[in-house]
Amino acid sequence: MNELSAAWMLHSRPYKERSVIAEFLVKDHGRIAMVIRGVRQAKSRSWAVQPFTRLFVSWRGRSELKTLNSFETAAAISLKGQSLYCGFYLNELLMRSVLPGQHVEGLFDLYTVVLEQLTSGAPLQPLLRVFEIELLEMTGYAPSLTSDAASGAEIKPDLLYEFKAGVGFIPVLELREKDRPHYFSGELLLSLAGRRFDNVRHYPGYKRLTRLALAPLVGEKPLKSREFFRTREKFVS
Repeated sequence: MNELSAAWMLHSRPYKERSVIAEFLVKDHGRIAMVIRGVRQAKSRSWAVQPFTRLFVSWRGRSELKTLNSFETAAAISLKGQSLYCGFYLNELLMRSVLPGQHVEGLFDLYTVVLEQLTSGAPLQPLLRVFEIELLEMTGYAPSLTSDAASGAEIKPDLLYEFKAGVGFIPVLELREKDRPHYFSGELLLSLAGRRFDNVRHYPGYKRLTRLALAPLVGEKPLKSREFFRTREKFVS
């Protein structure tokens, strides 16, 4: 691939003595791992392998692991505090939910918009929830938030629904204490479907819902970003 393509750096790790393996989200190509040779030796280029750096890259190779040919920098996003934690969370979600070489239509633009909004002082919880639910929609894992999975009837705001992974939301006919973490009000579901975040009382439910829905996509292994930052300060994801 000799033509330069827009990309975001997601993650890098040491490779051999002087190189790194860098994970990129590349526009129109998806997630691609590339060897960047000699970058650990050239300190002047070390910024190129930092997360939240936007570049234009070209690569070569036929295997899953490519080799970086050339790159040009376009921008670097500076994140601090909770916004930085959120950025690492977004990157880990992408690393866990998108297969190498998998192109998810619209994901590059979604990531770009949310990453830039993290620098604007916008409320963090709505940004994360929008990213999560739209990631689920783009990858085909999102349950319908407007119709119940049992009958196809419209979700009613005054009813209670149970989330079943791989199925969707079904009306709760009998309350079971052990299943309460999977219960959500129709009002909450419709609010999330409409991307309405004016009622902060729904925020814990939004988070609980997206975590349940993301589990089949990202796997059961705990996300390191959640575990790491939980020990340092309250993390909004």
